[in-house]
Order: sequence, then structure tokens, then C-alpha cells
Amino acid sequence: MITVKGKNSEKHERSNDAASVPQRALRIVVPTPLYGGSLPIARHAAEAFRANGHEVVLLDFEEQFSLFKRCESLSTGPNNSVPLQATVASLLADITAAAAIDARADLVWFTAQSPISRGALRSLRQAGVRSAMWFVEDFRRYDYWKSLVAELDCVFTIQSGEVEGAMREAGARNVVYLPAAANPRIHNANGVAQEQMKRFGAEVSFVGAGYRNRVEFFQRHPIEGLRVWGNDWPANASVHREEDGRRLSAEETALVYRATEINLNLHSTADGAPLSKGNFVNPRTFEIAACGGFQICDTQTPLADLFEVGSEIVAVATEQELLDAIEYYRQRPEQRKLIAHKGHERVMREHTYVQRMKQAASRLTALFPELCNRCERRSRFMDDLILASQSNPEVVRYLEARAEQNCRTFSQLIAEIPVGSRDLTRAEMLLLTLHEFRQWGIEKGVVA
Repeated sequence: MITVKGKNSEKHERSNDAASVPQRALRIVVPTPLYGGSLPIARHAAEAFRANGHEVVLLDFEEQFSLFKRCESLSTGPNNSVPLQATVASLLADITAAAAIDARADLVWFTAQSPISRGALRSLRQAGVRSAMWFVEDFRRYDYWKSLVAELDCVFTIQSGEVEGAMREAGARNVVYLPAAANPRIHNANGVAQEQMKRFGAEVSFVGAGYRNRVEFFQRHPIEGLRVWGNDWPANASVHREEDGRRLSAEETALVYRATEINLNLHSTADGAPLSKGNFVNPRTFEIAACGGFQICDTQTPLADLFEVGSEIVAVATEQELLDAIEYYRQRPEQRKLIAHKGHERVMREHTYVQRMKQAASRLTALFPELCNRCERRSRFMDDLILASQSNPEVVRYLEARAEQNCRTFSQLIAEIPVGSRDLTRAEMLLLTLHEFRQWGIEKGVVA
């Protein structure tokens, strides 16, 4: 393990230690969680892998959440829903493994709460498919990782410090620190329309689940102009939950961040303390900054390595500091604007999902050189296309003759056809026709 000392002198492994490793196109299967805050993170990761040139199979399991919830009403007793839900999750884990093996994937990229099981992970290993999980949660609050990390090839964590030792003790082979990030396609400073400002605008806002420390803080400290968005707030909470406390989409949270004068960012705490100096920075930190929003964040150990505290983000260590900061910055809109602008620039420069997934892929190819070697061989896209063309020997011969060109997409293959320079062969004409038909389907929305 390569150890780096940050400004806070804590030691942890950096995901960009292998930044110099050449990037090769991998075939990656990304199964999403059924619900929750890590669901959009899985989608962001899949999008970022694609942007980095990898082949991605996204298994979006959100639609299966209704079946998962239905298990609660189908159970014959108060304790029977958990085994039924576990059965659904195990089935989806097996589907993930089968899809990855069938696709001849290099890697399955799990996110915290993705359907995963030890049996599925063993199936992947037997088939030569590597597995990694990005644990974007507090390892002290959720401990299901203890039964899984020994079967995973690599675990990426948003926490630094003690998490590495805990996971290695549970059998983890490789533990890599990989902070959260923002997706500029969604999290950007594009402004807010007037009707959206009326719906989402606020002097002060908080977006997030109703964890105990947040509920108790807002009960003790009524804040003028506060709007609270998010799910799982208790019915007896003293704060008003906007729009009946529903979970906002990623796009909606971005609108709240842009339309709010002061965004509050209170991390969840495992011990229920209102504000504690934790060892991870949540995705909200990067998302608010990417949206050009001003935020006040509770102090987290890695924060100083990721932002210039004071000039790019405001951090507080106590409840009173938080209350004082709210009142101080209410009166200083220009100062808020300057800090928010600098924070936005920092995220766009260093903290996007595209950058994170590039670091993750680089680290994985350094850990497992066969991933890099496999990608240097003939493109599996060409192998798949040859296999699908077995009924047309002329097309097969044409593709076999060009297999070493290492085309990875149909568009790349078509670009190699010398249109206009000579008479085209029957195989070339057929491939061009198929390409035109595919483009027509994409334009009409009937082909993905």
C-alpha cells in the first residue's frame, strides 16, 4: 500500500496513486441499488465510466424496488418480510453475476446497497470477473460490509483512517480511499428559472434524510427562513418537511442548491451527536459546490484536503458556530457569492465523477494487470460481432480480416469503410445499411 500524509496528517491510500497507469477500455457491469442515496451515485459512476471510454452495462434495479417493498405486505408475520426481501436481493445479485459472465465483463462495480451476495461474488471470481464496491456510507453506521469484503477484489471507501484496518480485519484484500464527487451534467451553476425559484428557493435549506442528529439539532434551534427537504423524517419532528417529505431526484436537489442562499450540510453521525468531526465528506458537499451554491458544512477530517476551508467552503465545529455562521453570512451576499464561486471552480477542476472513475479504473488495472493485458488484445466487440454474423460468411470474412484494428464500437467500424474512394463490397454495403438503420432508430428513440 502507498501511504500519503494529507494536511491533517492522517494516513490513507490514495486512489490516484496509479494515475500514471495507461487507461484501457474495460467492459464494466454496474448494478444499481434499488433505492436510496447511493442509487444516483451508481448511475453517476456508470455515466462517468462511459465518458472515460469504457463499455458499460448498467443494470438499473430501481424498478424492482416495488417488489422489494411488496414483500412487507406479502409476509404472513411481522418478521417474515426480511427473509423475503433478502431473497429478492439475492436473486438480483445472481442476475448481476449472470449478466456480467454472459457479457464477458472485466469488472462489476457495486455501490453501497447494490444487490450483492457472497455466492454471486464467488461466481464472478470463478468466471474470472473482477469485483469492486464503492462503499459511499459510514462503515460504523452500516456493517453489512463485514460479510462481503473478503469476497470482493477491491473496496473503495469515502472514509479515511480506521475504516481500512476494520475492513482488512474482516478479510478485505484491497482498500482504497476514493472520495465522493459531483456530476456536472446535473450539478452545475446554470441558474434557476423563476417558477423553479418559487418552488425551491429559500434563505436557508437542508436536503437529506431525517437522521437523529439532524432532527434533534433543528428541534433545539429553530432557524428563520429554513426549508427542509428529504425523506425519513419522523412525523413528530418540529421542522416542516417540504412536499410531504418525499425523496427528491438528483435534478431537484440541484435546483434546491442553486435556489438557496445558505445551504446547510450536516453529516450523519453514528453516535447521534449533533455535529461531530467525522472522517468522510458526503456527496452533498461536492454537489452543492458544483451547483454554485453557498454552504456551511460541519467539520470533517478530510475536508481540508479537498477544499480550502474559509475561501472555498465554510466549516464549523459546534452548534453555536453553525448558528453564528448562518447569521453572519445572511448579511454578506457578496462574500457568499465569492466563496461559492471558488468552491464551484474547485469541484469542476478536481472532484467530478469522471475524474473519480478514471482514478478507480487506473487503480484497478494497477492491482490486476490482466485487466490491462486483456484490453490490449483484440476487441471483444469484434468477437461478438463476428459471432452474431455467423449466418453470413461474407460478412464474417470481412470482419475477421479487420479484427486486429481493435474497433470497439459499430461507429468506429463504419468509419474504416472507404466510402467514395472505391466500389464497396457487398459486406461493406450491408454494414453501412445496418448503420443507417441503427442511426434512424436512435433518432426515433426506438434504439438505445
